Amino acid sequence: MGAPVTAFTRVSTQPIRIHCAIYDPDVVVVLDPTLLKTVPVVAGINKEDDNIIINSKDPPAKVRQDLRVTKGRVWTVPATQIAIETLGLPITNTAMLGTVARATGLVKMESLEKIVRERFRADLGEKNMAVIKRAFEEATKE
Repeated sequence: MGAPVTAFTRVSTQPIRIHCAIYDPDVVVVLDPTLLKTVPVVAGINKEDDNIIINSKDPPAKVRQDLRVTKGRVWTVPATQIAIETLGLPITNTAMLGTVARATGLVKMESLEKIVRERFRADLGEKNMAVIKRAFEEATKE
């Protein structure tokens, strides 16, 4: 394991001209559940319609309690398990994309399928789409 990494993505239909850290996120995605104990992953979550998406087998209510978060919707998905069972590797990126699609509606499944098929060779594209679809279906919300 390496050091914790924080990354930011802004999504808009308009040009984005601000380039800095995000202090009031609408969505937080945690790929590595071990970070929940060491990194303040829910800092800035302050609205009921914010989304916290965690790679975890735990139910959302337990994660909410463990994080002591009162705002936002908590989603969990067993992304590592899905990735291992489908890809044979614990690579959770595409599983988390499937959950983000379900939780937020920011991206449509057709758009994910288009880019995955462009990015990966045919067999890996199929496997990654299976991961995305399974995560979309298995994600649970409190």
